[in-house]
Amino acid sequence: MKLTPIFLAGASALLIAACNPAETPAEPGTSTPDAETETSAAEPAEAEPAGPLADVADATYALDKNHAFLSFTVIHGGVSEYTVDFTDFDATLDFNPDEPESSSIRVTIDPMGLNVNYPSDFSAYHPDSPYTSWPEALSKDARFLQAGSFPEVTFVSTDVERTGETTGTVTGDLTFLGVTRPVTLDVTFNGVGNTPWTGERDILGFNASTTITRSEYGQESLQGVISDEVEIEFSGEFLQEE
Repeated sequence: MKLTPIFLAGASALLIAACNPAETPAEPGTSTPDAETETSAAEPAEAEPAGPLADVADATYALDKNHAFLSFTVIHGGVSEYTVDFTDFDATLDFNPDEPESSSIRVTIDPMGLNVNYPSDFSAYHPDSPYTSWPEALSKDARFLQAGSFPEVTFVSTDVERTGETTGTVTGDLTFLGVTRPVTLDVTFNGVGNTPWTGERDILGFNASTTITRSEYGQESLQGVISDEVEIEFSGEFLQEE
């Protein structure tokens, strides 16, 4: 152990004390202003809690198609919910965690990509149909999605509002059957994660839902059999682009 620095420091302190007049000792039970200042300065500042977006990267995110689900649901015959899943859709999200209101998203849907529970023999029940399956009929028939005339459904956001710590609304233009109308989705941010196979790139999870009126897009077929209101639901993940 080297004693020289300790000795010099102690001697310097004694010299400083000798050159300064002695201070009047404080009365018992009282504290000096300097002591109070030092005590206050020593108290650690209370840290603000990190929000759910604190660790999210400001970046462009692509839809992870292997972990994304999009469906629409109508009321069938007034007695049950009938749900159809889209199987071919894509989205690009520009996300700003510091100012979520400035974020934007664009979605494209191929109406030919459908999955629906129809275990029966379609041809036997629809012998006069020009289609070979119920999903094909839903995609192409003039009563439904008319994919031959309108091969793409799109949604482009125009406004984002934050309604809570992890909730918000996204308003945008939905183009369906050649008609474009504003639609507002209720959105929930489910969290951010990382996986060994994606490295340091963030993965964001969201849920979104809205309800549209199909007759407003010109689809007025089978009124009374199929509800005019159509509920649309999404749950999926977005991967940060490299």
